Amino acid sequence: MKFRHCLLSAVWLAGLVLTGCSSQPEESDITTYLLPQSSEQSVPALVIQQPILVISPVEMALHLTGTGLVYQTSHTAVVQAQQNLWAEDITRQLTRRINGDLRLKQSRYWPTELSAAIKTANVPKLQVRVNAFNGHFSGSAYFSGEWILTGQSGDLKTVQPFSFQVPLKEPGYSAQVDALSEAVNRLTTQIAQRVSAMTLYSGERSSL
Repeated sequence: MKFRHCLLSAVWLAGLVLTGCSSQPEESDITTYLLPQSSEQSVPALVIQQPILVISPVEMALHLTGTGLVYQTSHTAVVQAQQNLWAEDITRQLTRRINGDLRLKQSRYWPTELSAAIKTANVPKLQVRVNAFNGHFSGSAYFSGEWILTGQSGDLKTVQPFSFQVPLKEPGYSAQVDALSEAVNRLTTQIAQRVSAMTLYSGERSSL
């Protein structure tokens, strides 16, 4: 009886282990992520008096332009995930997010993405360049680079470096995406505050 009891216990334990393993994702499973975007319902409509500000496509450091999320494993090493990927080109996602955020966070100008339908001559432009957009072995997400603002005539208005570190709420790539999203939010708040106080068109009155 004792042997039978031990045998049944072993079978039950083996079943439990198999059940637990079956609930784990397989190594071949691929998860794709989208950077949260500004809510379309919250974006205000264009006011006719608002001058246009063109948002140029974001420029990314070469090691950030792949399909996989990037994680820095040491002071000198970075890896690109093979099963945790961006669902859409991250440069495109960032450009769209910055454009949407700036529509929400300031009303002095109407941000619009660069396109063939827009004549870029005599229009102010915002260019964001990204050097870091990744998870970090310290347990934070890193987002750094610089943004450049030019006026209507192409004159340089400002060049601003930026660097944000947002702690991950928990381990994992999903938490990394959330932290990176918060870092983008901080950047667009910074840009919106500066843009609101600037004059980008000749003859325009200062808001100060």
